[in-house]
Amino acid sequence: MVDLCDLGLSSYEDRAYRGLLELGLASATELASATEVPRGRIYDVLDSLEARGMVRAQTANRPKQFVAVEPEIAVNRVVDARSRELESEIDQYELVGDQLIDTLESDSTVEERFWTTAIGTDDAIELLFERIDTADDEVLLVADVATPALEITEVAPDGLDHLRAALDRGVDVSLLVSQALVRDAPAWLIDRVASGPFSDEAFSIRTKGDLYGGFYLIDHDELCFEVVNPMDGTEVLGLINLKDPTFTIEIEEQFRKHWNQADPFVPDD
Repeated sequence: MVDLCDLGLSSYEDRAYRGLLELGLASATELASATEVPRGRIYDVLDSLEARGMVRAQTANRPKQFVAVEPEIAVNRVVDARSRELESEIDQYELVGDQLIDTLESDSTVEERFWTTAIGTDDAIELLFERIDTADDEVLLVADVATPALEITEVAPDGLDHLRAALDRGVDVSLLVSQALVRDAPAWLIDRVASGPFSDEAFSIRTKGDLYGGFYLIDHDELCFEVVNPMDGTEVLGLINLKDPTFTIEIEEQFRKHWNQADPFVPDD
């Protein structure tokens, strides 16, 4: 059974408030006897309930008497107060989180060249989304239809959600996709990338015929590409995440070359 303790009140406060609901008007002594709240604590408990707006005191009477505020009003006041407290805590956690990110990034000792892997389709997709979420400048995507497990048509709508979040952060997103992928893409996907945040100039798609496989290039120095099961072209064994600025510069130069040769994607009306 739920009680006021679930909203942050003490067990004494819960018992005292319930006691006043049953007694109606009561003095502190009468309430302590009826609820078995220690007399040494009853005044502190009543002061706390009064401060929360759950109890009203009638000071004209001697001894002073107390009455419970109606439950709907009292509980809503507690909920509102707790909500404000939690919002303040959330703001504080976010502030501390931002400060920790800055501190931890400045302490980072990761070497310039670094690679990691994720095994299996689910872990590969999770790692890919994680890397997209770290982008703060640009995401470049190349995709054909040879390995569909990690292509945008397969990871959508979650993949589009992560790309949309990147756009919201001011990240440029460029997709170089095969003409076959566009031809086979479902209508709902075409409609989505042609509307909303994907219609922004920071998001662009071009198509090309001669593409083989796919990769994601993130912030000019990080490359994500899938490892396909050679015995099943629809299955991804894992994802390799490579951070190597020297190598990725070469890959990006190739991307720009093919991008300039590609056709802008124009959805059919």
